[in-house]
Amino acid sequence: MGKTTLIWLVVTALFFLTACTGYSPTPFYMIKESAFSNLKPGITTKADVRAQVGVPLSEGIYPRQGEEVWDYRYLEGTTVRMLAWVYFDSKGIYKFTSQRLDPAYTGSSSGTR
Repeated sequence: MGKTTLIWLVVTALFFLTACTGYSPTPFYMIKESAFSNLKPGITTKADVRAQVGVPLSEGIYPRQGEEVWDYRYLEGTTVRMLAWVYFDSKGIYKFTSQRLDPAYTGSSSGTR
């Protein structure tokens, strides 16, 4: 085996290993709407939300608003997909949840807060 082939194999193996250790959100079909109902504004922490709801699809920090927002997708019943945004204050304490139908699946942009 040549030196170039060996280097190529090592680089390829490292690429696949790092891809496997990446961020892994909780699958939407495992999150239930009831997981959001037990969140208490001013009391629930980010660790509590992660334990109750799961790992979010993404996390965004908005320093000017003093907020952090986590994005989730989940099923309501068996057919409708929902979007949820969980808001935290600058100390990591839960503020509120905003939810709406996922326009990617419904073609709608209406929602509730």
